[in-house]
Amino acid sequence: MQIRKAAIGDEGQLFSLLNQFPSEGGGHQWENGVDTFRSVIQNPELGSVFVADEKGTILGLITLSFPTAIRCAGIYASIEEFIVDQEGRGKGIGGMLIKTAMEEARSRGCHELQVNRPSESGYPVYIRYGWKDLGRHLNLVFSK
Repeated sequence: MQIRKAAIGDEGQLFSLLNQFPSEGGGHQWENGVDTFRSVIQNPELGSVFVADEKGTILGLITLSFPTAIRCAGIYASIEEFIVDQEGRGKGIGGMLIKTAMEEARSRGCHELQVNRPSESGYPVYIRYGWKDLGRHLNLVFSK
């Protein structure tokens, strides 16, 4: 198992995996994210996408964005997507991806790493790696 940065050629497998992503209150429209994925791959300052690759098959992924906040005196990291394929669960892939995200955030000088609304299956992985549950999350979605 290799954890590596995603490449444009991973697009098909990556979006197939994202279709397994748990959705709350409606589905995700992943096809709308293709251009964003390509932009992140081509412009690493926008974020990072890491995949768990087992002999050419992507079994997991984690994505990071790097917002700026006054409270952090600069950038912090936010996990945006984190998923392990059903076939890859129980093999430690989630932990490897979380550790990679933590290392990436540290290497970029981030004050903190956060995740909003973790899935039920992802929640225990975060807790196992020292994350603290800080409570509520609110959002407002604007239609395009």
